[in-house]
Amino acid sequence: MEKLNAIEAIFEKAHAQKRTALLETEVYEILALSGLAVPKRLFYPLADLDPSAAALDIVSRLEGRDVVMKIVSSGTLHKTESGGVKILSREKDSVETALRGMLEKFPGVEGIMACEFAEHSPFALGEELMLGARSDDAFGPVVTLGAGGTNAEGLTASLKPGTSPAIAPVEFICNGAGWQNFLDKSWIWQYTAGKVRGGKRIANDGEMINWLESFAYIMKYFRDGGASKFAIEEFEVNPVAVSKGRLVALDGVLRFRPAQNKERARPSKKGVAGLLSPRAVAVVGVSEKKMNMARIILNNIVKAGFDIKRVYVIKEGLAEVDGVKCYADPKDLPETVDMYVVAVPSPEVPEVLARAGASGKVNGVVLISGGMGEKAGSEDVGASVVRAIAKAKEKNPDFVLSGGNSLGIVLPRSMVNTLFIPEYKMDYPLGENPHIAKTAFVSQSGAFVISSLSKMAWLKPAYSVTVGNQQDVTVVDYVERLCEEEEIKVLLVYLEGFKYADGLLLAKVVEKAREKGKLVIIYKAGRTAVGQKAVMGHTASIAGDYMVTKTILEAAGALVADSFDDFNDLAVMACYFSNFNIRTSNTFFMSNAGFESAGMADGVGGRITVEMKDERLIGDMRAVLKEFRLDGIVDVKNPMDVTPMAPDAAIGPLTDMALGSKEFGAVVLAMVPLTPAMNTLPKGRGDHPDAFERSFLKHTSEHVQQEGKPLIFCVAAGARYDLYCDYAMELGIPVFRSADRAVYIYGKYLEYIMG
Repeated sequence: MEKLNAIEAIFEKAHAQKRTALLETEVYEILALSGLAVPKRLFYPLADLDPSAAALDIVSRLEGRDVVMKIVSSGTLHKTESGGVKILSREKDSVETALRGMLEKFPGVEGIMACEFAEHSPFALGEELMLGARSDDAFGPVVTLGAGGTNAEGLTASLKPGTSPAIAPVEFICNGAGWQNFLDKSWIWQYTAGKVRGGKRIANDGEMINWLESFAYIMKYFRDGGASKFAIEEFEVNPVAVSKGRLVALDGVLRFRPAQNKERARPSKKGVAGLLSPRAVAVVGVSEKKMNMARIILNNIVKAGFDIKRVYVIKEGLAEVDGVKCYADPKDLPETVDMYVVAVPSPEVPEVLARAGASGKVNGVVLISGGMGEKAGSEDVGASVVRAIAKAKEKNPDFVLSGGNSLGIVLPRSMVNTLFIPEYKMDYPLGENPHIAKTAFVSQSGAFVISSLSKMAWLKPAYSVTVGNQQDVTVVDYVERLCEEEEIKVLLVYLEGFKYADGLLLAKVVEKAREKGKLVIIYKAGRTAVGQKAVMGHTASIAGDYMVTKTILEAAGALVADSFDDFNDLAVMACYFSNFNIRTSNTFFMSNAGFESAGMADGVGGRITVEMKDERLIGDMRAVLKEFRLDGIVDVKNPMDVTPMAPDAAIGPLTDMALGSKEFGAVVLAMVPLTPAMNTLPKGRGDHPDAFERSFLKHTSEHVQQEGKPLIFCVAAGARYDLYCDYAMELGIPVFRSADRAVYIYGKYLEYIMG
């Protein structure tokens, strides 16, 4: 505690001088108080600096062949680029000349510091490291370890994203084993530890773990909501040099500010649960004269099958609308409602929410209305909404609000549909698909949900939740609650930004989900400065750094998709295959087209292997080829091109054999459907002999379920064969329209589920 008090005093002094950044000398002092190595140094304040006397003092008191001269300035944090750092021989004339030159070039600095040179090679990978930490509103204090030195940015930019630096939230790592795991995954530390080919260890892991733990300890203490009245925004040592087996700081930057209390008041779990399983629903904003947004929602709720006796309309002067009873005020409702759907013009929202809160009859609100804080000029309305929510919670702690700018919620099990999309515009995600795992789809963007569901008609989530602005209940609150649902096996999540500490919470929820065998697929928008600006305009969310988010969530066990197409295709894999136990990454590939066989072979790599050693299987396949007179043109191999001559009667047995073999964990089957040898068009539609019933698909789909193995089916053809694809999907066989895309996505899916 004494050391922490000493560090606090350093911040107090700097704050009193109206500084938000420490001097390098002060950073060294903090490092030394933490037991971390810093070079021997001498500081000469500008006010009484005599270059001749200082040069003599430096030469006599410091040791070594060379000396490092630095300006000390709160206004020039990156000194090397500006010429504020010089390495020279420890000779009086050289030192004095350097001092005079620095004073002339930088007349307004606080002083000059001289340091002993730490012997190391700045050009050898692993000898100069960058250790940093920063405050992150989403994840709390975050520590990074990467390549250091003057070329750190250029080197990092040239590497594959996510390679360097290594990133970890401090709250996630509580012990030495955690930091060891962090080090083991650090690209640059492999060079320091001598774990690369031809490498030699130059520092022990324990040396760096000591630094990591010290940084973590300081960041946890000096943070928003922590024990100190100051919070560190950024703390970086670049480089940390490896000198004679020890890590030594050669430069330091620390920015700070007064600490704030940013803690988000979490919504009631009971209130959130009610929104996901409502017993009574009310709608506000229904017009009796036209089919407005609220009336579409009302009709969608009734058509979904919800008990009309427990649906209510809040409207003065009418007894009922479309057979649903009306009440002038929520306080008049005959029961407490779990879902109070509000679709009124934004200026009316604060008053509607105030009445709902005062009634004591409303637990959960779904706020469809937008234009409350996310749009320039709507800040006052947004602030009024926040106040109305807070006041409602004072009367009823279980009062929660989902939205605003929500597109609605669809709950097939509860028979609720509050989407305001007319049924002639889309097929609602009601009912079940018996071939897929129970899935929850939670999205900040409602348009993302309906767009995805429109493209993936097979997807029938048990929960489809659009969240919007996250003015109370957030995406993460929903995901946390749905993770507790035992039947949910796949969680699909679209995020634009986090509320305070929600990133860390999501990482912890993902860890729990993976421990329970659930799959979590996430798309995180706002990965660039332009993207962050776009999502701010949409939902007024806190948009964090994308690479930090991706790295932390992947480490927690999420599959973070890089594109919308990846998200949708990975959803196919997860929903259809999550109930299968894939025991091996060895995969059998078969096509009836040479280009697809070549394309699949080109796509093999990483996790996927294509070994084929089972002589009995090879013999059985040869017998099938011989039976259909294909043995003269087709060899049994992997990938295997059976040519367009192969009929359904041959494709089916070959596929079944591969599915039944212990040698393979899955089968990728790519069939160009234009061949006359296959039944790929529906019977009775046109003058042709084809019939789906005579295809191999029905029997093979049954075999897939018996074996519990994925079959990835590729149909590389145009719209004429859409019905063929639909037929396969109805049988529980997921379809891709190109073989290379299927192999790429399956490779990503394998990497995810097999660690």
